[in-house]
Amino acid sequence: MNCPRCNVELSFKKKRCDNCGQDLRVYRRILSLSNSCYNQALSQAKVRDLSGAIVSLQKSLKFNKTNTNARNLLGLIYFEKGEVVEALSEWVISKHFQEKDNEADHYIQYVQSNPNRLENYSQMVRKYNSALMSARNGDEDMAVIQLKKVVNMNPRFLRANQLLALLYMMSGKKENRIKAYRILKNISKVDVTNTTTLRYLKELSDIHVKPEQVSRPRPAAEKKEGAARRTLPPVDENAYRPITPYKEEKPSVLPFVHALLGVVIGIVLMQFLIVPQLNNRANKDENEAFKSYSEGMAADESDVSYLKNQNEQLQKQVSELEEQLDGNDGQTIAEEYDTLLTAMEYYLEDNNMDAAETLVEVDKSSFEAESAQKLYQKIKKATFAAASEDYFIRGRDCYNGEGEYVGKQDYDEAVTLLEKSLEFNKKNTDSMYFLGRCYQQKSDVDKAKEYYNQIVNDYPDSVRVSEARSRLREMGE
Repeated sequence: MNCPRCNVELSFKKKRCDNCGQDLRVYRRILSLSNSCYNQALSQAKVRDLSGAIVSLQKSLKFNKTNTNARNLLGLIYFEKGEVVEALSEWVISKHFQEKDNEADHYIQYVQSNPNRLENYSQMVRKYNSALMSARNGDEDMAVIQLKKVVNMNPRFLRANQLLALLYMMSGKKENRIKAYRILKNISKVDVTNTTTLRYLKELSDIHVKPEQVSRPRPAAEKKEGAARRTLPPVDENAYRPITPYKEEKPSVLPFVHALLGVVIGIVLMQFLIVPQLNNRANKDENEAFKSYSEGMAADESDVSYLKNQNEQLQKQVSELEEQLDGNDGQTIAEEYDTLLTAMEYYLEDNNMDAAETLVEVDKSSFEAESAQKLYQKIKKATFAAASEDYFIRGRDCYNGEGEYVGKQDYDEAVTLLEKSLEFNKKNTDSMYFLGRCYQQKSDVDKAKEYYNQIVNDYPDSVRVSEARSRLREMGE
């Protein structure tokens, strides 16, 4: 340990500093209490008592805020619960207190090294805050849609799962209460003592789910016959709050005058050296964000105007074709134009999934007008990739029994969803690979080999090539 007055390194057994004569008995007792709380939190974390571990670690940091081991463990627990912002905040503070040989460097590098991973965390936070605002404004349906996306991005995000379960419970429908029960049972494995999760499960004790529908279930307490139905549990105002950027805690008053003086000097230096740079960087980011937003709005307005003009032109063309063409051929072309117009209306309403579903039924070869061909290609480019990815995610979840298919693993349904994904994007190697996995699980070896070989032969640069070859070797090819 170091002397709190002169910062000279000393043995922990010393009762007085050899350099300045400072009495170390009280200080040593404080450090011992901090380490004791840290050891208790470590034991709790090993048995997944994350809530109890957080309380112990916060108590440890109250005794010694420079205990980097406790702060790093607290960041890991927050990260495990899906609280990425809180985790990064703790690791950054830990790095501030111990710049060298600090495990926080590794954790921060893991989060920031992959831009895609970092962007996913940012989107997760934005979508959660948006869902929370929708729920508070009474728009439960929109909140549920946003929370489903958040949970798909990070199934361990406890606050998002709990809020989604609460919205399902508030609907009062039996099927939604069953969904809430399944969600809560899954996240109870992440933090076994989370009081919010346990309180919600208690309110759902009348739900009976077959054992195979919930992975590793715990028997729910049966509700007595004729017992009155209980109301929803009270919700703490602070249980669901927006995730805000990190703000470092205010420095506590140290018991020693010299240490307090050092803290004051550090704060003054920070105000003159660090804060101005942070403000400049924040202003620069805001200017860039406003510029990007303005450009996006301009582009969207241009696209809307273009599509409206195309709509008017296509309607005129349809009217002319209906007047000029007779018989079955003319009727077929008119129907193709009507379908294209329907897809365009969905696209203008920002309903990309319905636009893609409608557009896939269109035979583009029936369009002679160049404007119709351009409109078809524009809507296809804007919607097909997203539709393919959406069906792939649903198919993968159905194969694994995850997401909205928790406890409902169905290879036939997964095949239908993945084939639908390929219908929108024939080059989606992820869908090809999971189709091969589905057929392999169904013992249809020839069909599985067909998809694996398609990845290996036609898409050698795909990230799924090595996995496809491994599966082919498993089947003896």
